[in-house]
Amino acid sequence: MTIRINLRKIKEIIDNWWAPIVLLFLILLYGRDFVRWASLASIDTYTKYFNHPQTFDSQTTGQIGDTLGGTTAPYIGLTAIFITFVAFWVQFRANKQVQKQFAMQQFESQFYEMLRLHRLNVSEMKISGYEVLVSRTEETTDNNKKKSVTRSQSSKRTEGHKVFVTMSTELKCCYEFLEKYQADLGTNYAKKDLLGLAYRIFFFGSSSELISSARIDNSFIEHCQRELRKVRIAHKTSFSQNNVYPGLNKDIKLYIKYSPFTGHESRLGHYYRHLYSSVKFVVEKEKTGLFDYQKARDYLKLLRVQMSNDEQLMLYYNYSIGFGSDWEKREFLTKYRMLHNLPVNKVRYAEDPREHFAAFIKSNKTKKEDNLFEWGDYEA
Repeated sequence: MTIRINLRKIKEIIDNWWAPIVLLFLILLYGRDFVRWASLASIDTYTKYFNHPQTFDSQTTGQIGDTLGGTTAPYIGLTAIFITFVAFWVQFRANKQVQKQFAMQQFESQFYEMLRLHRLNVSEMKISGYEVLVSRTEETTDNNKKKSVTRSQSSKRTEGHKVFVTMSTELKCCYEFLEKYQADLGTNYAKKDLLGLAYRIFFFGSSSELISSARIDNSFIEHCQRELRKVRIAHKTSFSQNNVYPGLNKDIKLYIKYSPFTGHESRLGHYYRHLYSSVKFVVEKEKTGLFDYQKARDYLKLLRVQMSNDEQLMLYYNYSIGFGSDWEKREFLTKYRMLHNLPVNKVRYAEDPREHFAAFIKSNKTKKEDNLFEWGDYEA
């Protein structure tokens, strides 16, 4: 027969009832000696002052009752003290529980409001684009047919979760353009630095003055800005029909329906700030003891399931190039699994997530049911 010890339950009992347990332990440890001392003191006093009377004398033997009362009174007193203390302790715990329930109600009210705002942020995310409508008319003159083609621009929006799909495509193409420009100029910048520059161009826009890099020369950056401006003009004037460009080893397929490399700072800046604040809010409440780590994971899971795979992909890019470095300083990505649904096989040009978080994965290897990534922590 196997006896299973629930350490979590034992810890909960100790946390809630430590004071009565300590008091009871002291009573059991020292109570017997105290009662024994009190009893011997009473008997000694009686024998000392009344000399063992041989006949019944109410004036002297009446003190026997006092002796018995003095002997049993400590037991009764100690029991009363313990029961009274337990009563006060139960009331104290009840008051603490009411306060905790009120704090939980406040927390959940704010958390679900932040969850609602997150969904609202995503639903309101829009990129105005373009598409081509082609109408054909035929005119016949003296048995000759004349064809005329009319092109018109009609605005098309990319909205909601689809925005992140096109963003990941745009960022990937931006890196591939920079990779080609590096080959054309014969430079040899590190892959990580090139991705960092690509992300800055993607985030701020190719015309922004905020684009810089400590490891890449300004001349190369300016060359990339000029070339990407040409790509943007060609893409826009063809209403995205001109969307395949020669790359380094393969074609660059810029399959988006809006003007590329114009920046997404106004969309992503607010989005990431709110997302980070939501995670931080939950973790800080867990640190105060309002709920335990597993409960914090449950709340963050509710937030994470609102995010599409491409949202998590863009979050990883944002973190890996340094913009979102604070995410892992507090272990939001690993310990709290905010990248759990990251499609690891879709990551391009950034460090493989399994390799990047290899130290954490190794330390977590015994917890097979709690992988860092939904797709598995090790390649099949």
